[in-house]
This record gives sequence, structure tokens and C-alpha cells, in this order.
Amino acid sequence: MKHAYTDEELTPRMLAQKLLLFSRADANAQNTRSEISKTRTRLHNLENDLIVLENEIEEAAAFAEAYLLRQRSLD
Repeated sequence: MKHAYTDEELTPRMLAQKLLLFSRADANAQNTRSEISKTRTRLHNLENDLIVLENEIEEAAAFAEAYLLRQRSLD
């Protein structure tokens, strides 16, 4: 969005305000990008943890099934 500024708006004070606004917005954008990166890393770690847990669940279920089938065959 391009804005056409009048001669009255093009002042050193307005420049200072816009530079301050730019500086704050840029810092906030960098912080937001950093938070997004941290969140993506956390999500990746959680996905890996979930894979491990699902594998442990499958292993425990397979063992329980084999154990119970063996016990039933011994009866």
C-alpha cells in the first residue's frame, strides 16, 4: 500500500516517528519469527515423542497378547 504524502507531512518529526515505528515493528517481527521457529522445533520434538510412545504401546500390546495366549494354552 503506497501512500502519497503531502509536503506538510514530510517533516523531520514525522520521519523520526516513522523510523521509530519501523524499528519497533522490525523488532516485533524478529521476535515473532523466533517464536515460530521455537514452536516448530517443539512440535517436531513432540511428534518424535509421540512416535516413540506409539511404538511402546504397540510393543506392550503385542507382548500382552503373546503372554495371554501362552497362558491360555497352558490351561
